[in-house]
Amino acid sequence: MEQGLIFPVAFLAAAFALFSGFGLGTILTPVFLLFYEPKVAIFLVAIVHLLNNLFKFSLFKKHIDLEVLKRFGILSIFGALIGAFGQMYLENQFLKRLVGLLLIFLGSKEIVPSKLEFRFPKAFDPIGGFLSGLVGGLIGNQGAIRTAFLLNYAISKETFIATGVVIACVIDFTRIPIYWVSYGSSLSHSWQMITLLVGVTFLGTLFGTVLLKRFSIEHFRKFVATVLILMGVYFLF
Repeated sequence: MEQGLIFPVAFLAAAFALFSGFGLGTILTPVFLLFYEPKVAIFLVAIVHLLNNLFKFSLFKKHIDLEVLKRFGILSIFGALIGAFGQMYLENQFLKRLVGLLLIFLGSKEIVPSKLEFRFPKAFDPIGGFLSGLVGGLIGNQGAIRTAFLLNYAISKETFIATGVVIACVIDFTRIPIYWVSYGSSLSHSWQMITLLVGVTFLGTLFGTVLLKRFSIEHFRKFVATVLILMGVYFLF
């Protein structure tokens, strides 16, 4: 399978992630797993994820809600540290299966009827921050947990995006140096592809900003959810 597949997927994932609050890492990770061993895949996706979130921060920084950020973001640092260090002691096959389970869960959650949706109490926000950091540090897919908690707040789309982006950057800044120590040598063979990929995700994000107030993504979310479930089953079994 050609590595060129990563670029159109990254473009669409970046646009989708702008709407949903998660998706870039979730969608890119299984694609990278087709070409890299799990720990290296998670590391490379983390770099793309961070740079894309810094770009989104530059677009939406004036909409950040500091109160929500304080309630949710602080413990995410500790979760990311524990997860990133813990990842070094896990077997690759276990990581791949863990990613598979998470993808199945995320996909299933998206297609559950809205009347059955579960919302977390706001008192659980610090726990949600910790879990988002922990899962982010462990396997990279932090966004869905963060989104589940941020949905409890009556905030605008722009504030939802901006606040989530800051939390994601905090987690990425925490976990990437730990990955770098163990897997940094993998960049020597992949930096050109990563540079191009970051540029593609920037274009995808800009495309998402154009569509932000003009396009309903409900059916697209269900389509992506189905793909995530199928990919999750593939990596799990």
